[in-house]
Amino acid sequence: MLELIKKYIFIMGILSSIFSCRVKKDVYIYRTEVFYKKEKELKISLDEATNIYSTYILKNKKENETLFCRLDIIYGDYYIFKKEWEPYNLKTGNYNLSGIWINGYTGEIEEVTTHKNIRIILEPSKHLPYVKKIIDNKENR
Repeated sequence: MLELIKKYIFIMGILSSIFSCRVKKDVYIYRTEVFYKKEKELKISLDEATNIYSTYILKNKKENETLFCRLDIIYGDYYIFKKEWEPYNLKTGNYNLSGIWINGYTGEIEEVTTHKNIRIILEPSKHLPYVKKIIDNKENR
């Protein structure tokens, strides 16, 4: 019986260590050297990702709505666009990962809503996000 309990504890220890390992993705903040280096590595440029985002967002546009895209980071291999401004707390450094995710290799788009935050520092005096007004011309639809 004692041998069985030892095996059970050993197996549970291994399983918990396997499942507790989290894959950490790298974060690349816009207007930094590492951001531009990562963008060159990806098959989809920031401009191309913006066009993919614009096409996607215009499909759900309301009448007379002004649309903007905002991007602060590349997370792993994903450009993360925000539909609207979200509060960022410099004290905590919490940045919410919700938004429109565009894969930098495939161009695949996914709308992600999550409560997951990452800790990054976006210094107000140094960091300016990528912001672009989306123009609705009929060829986008």
